[in-house]
Amino acid sequence: MSIKDINHEVILKLSKGEEKSFSLLYDCYYTYLNSVALFYIFDRQIANEIVNDVFVNIWHKRATLVYPIHSYLVQSVKNGCLNNIRAQKTNDRVLNNHRLQLLDFQEEYILSNPTPLQYVETQEIEKQVLDAIDQLPEKCQVIFKQYIFSAKSPEDIAAELMLSVSTVRVQIKNALDKLKVSLNHLISLLILLLLR
Repeated sequence: MSIKDINHEVILKLSKGEEKSFSLLYDCYYTYLNSVALFYIFDRQIANEIVNDVFVNIWHKRATLVYPIHSYLVQSVKNGCLNNIRAQKTNDRVLNNHRLQLLDFQEEYILSNPTPLQYVETQEIEKQVLDAIDQLPEKCQVIFKQYIFSAKSPEDIAAELMLSVSTVRVQIKNALDKLKVSLNHLISLLILLLLR
């Protein structure tokens, strides 16, 4: 069977609902129309779907069909290909927007969050610093913790503990000196961690 087998009589019978004529049209044109679709789409599965949709549409509109039908079938496939490409572009645009949003989120997340290893390292350093502060003499420790953790001024600490401002300042200096010795390589990190 070939396209040449489709004549006026076949289309007339198809327009009256004869399934045998529809099967003949399908058999004669299916491969040809798939080739047309593949020329535009480059995906066999999508091309098959487009051609099958054209034949479903032909069956639904069979009462309006006229001979010759060749140009109508080819144009229907081309329109199906265009619709597919336009839908794909719309889908790609939506997906690209989502991809861009996801990439922006990932970039922001990477920039704003430490890696698990950095987080663990930071926690370990912070623990070392806190342990070193806990080793300070009690009076020195109380003053230094208020100064560092509560961000109180030496004047406020002195008033609260009923000490002279110079005593508080000396205790803060003593604390820093002792921490320099016990944490030697971490002193700059101590300042960063405790003053954040």
